[in-house]
Amino acid sequence: MDKPPGEMSLTELMECSVREMGKYRRKEPCNDQYCLEVLRRAIVERCEEAWLVLQKLFSESIRLWIGRHPSREAALRLEHEQTYMDDTFRRFWQAVSDQKLRFSTLGGALSYLHLCLNCAIMDTLRAYSRSTVEPMPDYHQGNHDEPFVVDRYHENELWHVIQSLLPGEKERRVAYLHFHCNLKPREIVRYCPDEFHSEDEIYRLKRNIMERLLRNADKIRWKLGNGDA
Repeated sequence: MDKPPGEMSLTELMECSVREMGKYRRKEPCNDQYCLEVLRRAIVERCEEAWLVLQKLFSESIRLWIGRHPSREAALRLEHEQTYMDDTFRRFWQAVSDQKLRFSTLGGALSYLHLCLNCAIMDTLRAYSRSTVEPMPDYHQGNHDEPFVVDRYHENELWHVIQSLLPGEKERRVAYLHFHCNLKPREIVRYCPDEFHSEDEIYRLKRNIMERLLRNADKIRWKLGNGDA
């Protein structure tokens, strides 16, 4: 009789996880408890070895998604496949750490990983698109790099202010995914099925967010203009 996942070594968990993920990709019944245990050790216990195992387990899925992405050719002209994989794992780790995400199914974890990849690709395409239309700095008219840095600073500062005004966890999640990651409601439902069940729910939360931000418009302007002092 197999040991419970919690009593297995990482080597044993890896072997079982590879087998079960193969079944998952073939749409066969599978036991996702092995992968979830690796996730738990990596995220909750902050086990570096478990995180490395997790990267090995999920890397093939990311490669498949990159290969199927509608902007694959444009994305790979700009960055190497490994760069997108590294950025995907970085975003995934930051999200599960900062937002304390927990997954009850393998499908939920993979959906969120897929979301992180899409954000990585979209951000890269947007960044390169901006760089092709921005004029070269005119060094005779002063340093034009500085306003760009200031804009990025205020963008991040604005995001922190918005977060502080949203008390509900779901509202903060929708604000992050919609306004910060530029995802549409249907994409949020698709990539986060464990958190949101319909586009109507997303639209309702968006209305709540906008109403709260409008009520606090003066406060937002004050914080951005004067700081908290």
